[in-house]
Amino acid sequence: MYYQPLSLFTFLLLSAAVLAAPIERLNKSFKIHSRQIGSSRARDGAVALDRAYRKYGWPVPHKSNGTIRNKVLSATGNENERSKVDATPEEGDAEFLSPITIGGQQLVMNFDTGSSDLWVFNTQLERSETFGHTPFDPSKSTTFRTLNGASFSISYGDSSKAEGTVGFDTVDIGGAKVEQQAVELATDVTDSFIQDVDSDGLVGLGFSSINTVKPTRQKTFFDNIQSSLAEPVFTANLRHATVGAYEFGRIDETQFHGEIHYVPIDPSQGFWQFDSQSYAVGEGAVQRNENASPAIADTGTSLILADDAVVHAYWSQVPGAQMNQEQGGDGGVTFPCDAKLPDFHVALGGRAGQEGEGQGQGQGQGQGQGYMATVPGDLMSFQRLGGNVCFGGLQSNLGQPLQIYGDVLFKAQFVVFDGGRKRIGFAPLAEV
Repeated sequence: MYYQPLSLFTFLLLSAAVLAAPIERLNKSFKIHSRQIGSSRARDGAVALDRAYRKYGWPVPHKSNGTIRNKVLSATGNENERSKVDATPEEGDAEFLSPITIGGQQLVMNFDTGSSDLWVFNTQLERSETFGHTPFDPSKSTTFRTLNGASFSISYGDSSKAEGTVGFDTVDIGGAKVEQQAVELATDVTDSFIQDVDSDGLVGLGFSSINTVKPTRQKTFFDNIQSSLAEPVFTANLRHATVGAYEFGRIDETQFHGEIHYVPIDPSQGFWQFDSQSYAVGEGAVQRNENASPAIADTGTSLILADDAVVHAYWSQVPGAQMNQEQGGDGGVTFPCDAKLPDFHVALGGRAGQEGEGQGQGQGQGQGQGYMATVPGDLMSFQRLGGNVCFGGLQSNLGQPLQIYGDVLFKAQFVVFDGGRKRIGFAPLAEV
């Protein structure tokens, strides 16, 4: 979702906002391990797609789940078998969660580079709404204080939303602390958050310009801490079917192959946004994406949402793949689960390679020229729906002026978010 900046007049009126103060921890770095959640909340491709569309305020096709549901029932013979398959515990990677401490209380949170609010389940909510969660209790924190007159309201996927009041407290992530960090206390949350009992809230790691606190926007944890870090960076090392990590202030060179390829970002919309103008499928030639939309790196989105030209080029190489949006369905691409999916290569930062040349291993070309990242074919399947019907990890952005590169890409790439130089870096993940 896009947010408009405060006017200069409003800023002058509200310039007395309290500034967060990092505890002295200069020239340090810290790592937070991230675990994947899938057993208690099986992945649902249609929901993940719906979620991504709504997160960015994009229109959602009317027949949500219709075409795909019919395909699954046809393939499995009955609805109960579909439900059984959807709950298969080995279909993990639904989200990546990490522990943090607020006011001395530990919570498990979802880190999201596509938003900029730090909000939590808390004791202001009804007990029925916090069942299964660990709610933050501000009355038990000796460092919490209310920011009088402040509120927040943020919308995410599948029409989910959180809104409430705001305060300040000490936030500790991996041993690094920020005093007077803005902490948003939800007083109203939608059912999708309530049902996701693995997560106690979100840590937004986008730029502070899209923080939703009113009347004065507040800084993110990263914006507050980065001047105290050894390097003003954080990295995302998210992996398929195993524990990954976020690390702040340091780049762990044992976690990737080769060099990190940096590309400049445009933070004007509050996102880690960059150009992405070419792609290749399997061993095919590099192709230019004419009129390519800019892309953003978003750990809070499960799928890759790309321009239609890219989506059609990829799935046209998979026998039996169905573009359900064209059939009046929910827009989700499905394919036969026994199909062998080709690797997906995409330029991160301008164009990489020469159009018309064959694509090898997706090697980068250096800063400013773009880097051709590779997502192996076995990571391009997001979910087995039932029978021999699977949901693709690459989906359409419905013609919207933005491509969203979510966890399907992150599970193949080590990603560096460089706040100091306003750039983002990529390298293939090392094997573990």
